[in-house]
Amino acid sequence: MADPERQEPSASSDKGQQSSGGTGGGDIGLTMAYVTSIPGILRIVEFFTLMLAFALAADSKEGTYWSWGRMDFFLFVTVTSWILVIVVFILFAFNIIAKINLNIDWNMPNLVFAVIVAILLLISSSLLADDARKLGNVRHSTIDKLRAGVAFGFITMFVFIGDAVVHFMKMQGKM
Repeated sequence: MADPERQEPSASSDKGQQSSGGTGGGDIGLTMAYVTSIPGILRIVEFFTLMLAFALAADSKEGTYWSWGRMDFFLFVTVTSWILVIVVFILFAFNIIAKINLNIDWNMPNLVFAVIVAILLLISSSLLADDARKLGNVRHSTIDKLRAGVAFGFITMFVFIGDAVVHFMKMQGKM
């Protein structure tokens, strides 16, 4: 897979269009090498699972069955992480990171980001899952939305763990 942090010029082009691959010169344009790489695909999955987690949880917020503080914390974690995932994806996918010109290995900041978000998702999803568990066998559409939002919170946590593993392996030179 392509390493977005060390991009090479792309020899391919799309039907007469200029190559959208990034170069060491820092051309801004869509870098398909990053979008189709494992970190790029993981960012796309994180985008959609975080969006589903906070959308379902926010839609269930109309009920009065659970602690508002726990719900607010879950929404804060998921929305903030979602925005940061969008920013990081845009920085790498459009090769803006090369224009910033910080000569650092971007695997470490990405690893730290993924680990912190995974821990925060574990905590916030667990707190909200505890509220859902206390409701027992209550069947109501808002409770089902809450449970689905919590499930997507846990799914996203595992995606971030996978993201952290990928960046750790890249730092070790095994990928």
